[in-house]
Amino acid sequence: MKIKFTPDRSSDIGSGYQRAWQAGRVDLAVLSTTDLRYAFFEYPVDFIVDGHAFLTAARPPLIDIMFTLGRSLQSLRSTGAADIDFTENTYVIRLQLVGDRVRFTSSHRAPAVPPEWPVEDYAAAVRAFVATGMACLVENHPALAENPALDELRALVSDPAGAGSGYQD
Repeated sequence: MKIKFTPDRSSDIGSGYQRAWQAGRVDLAVLSTTDLRYAFFEYPVDFIVDGHAFLTAARPPLIDIMFTLGRSLQSLRSTGAADIDFTENTYVIRLQLVGDRVRFTSSHRAPAVPPEWPVEDYAAAVRAFVATGMACLVENHPALAENPALDELRALVSDPAGAGSGYQD
């Protein structure tokens, strides 16, 4: 499984914020979670499971995909199913627990045999992706460290059961 992004500093600031950014009127420490999720940091993202590319160089806002992946962990834990969807189109990646594995299907370009991955490995990949994403963003934009959205994101991907799964069968 591979979930990764490629930083693209030219896509850090959404087009609706360019003038305000250039004028020094954007304070990343206090922007709303919604603004951060939909108007900033549109980086190429790859999401590949057993050789099937569910996303390849897609450019969702990084903070939005981090929140969406984090919520997928919560949904898998509580209901045994989750969707990773995208505001900008109708594409959906569907996750379903099958025993201790996650089965991945999608609304477009679905593989003939849906790949599966151990749920704990998926959770670890999501947590690593979010940690790497937050570290990259804070390194390039230190004011983000003060934004409550990052605390919300950390809480979303925390492992409530410690090293245990807590996922439904």
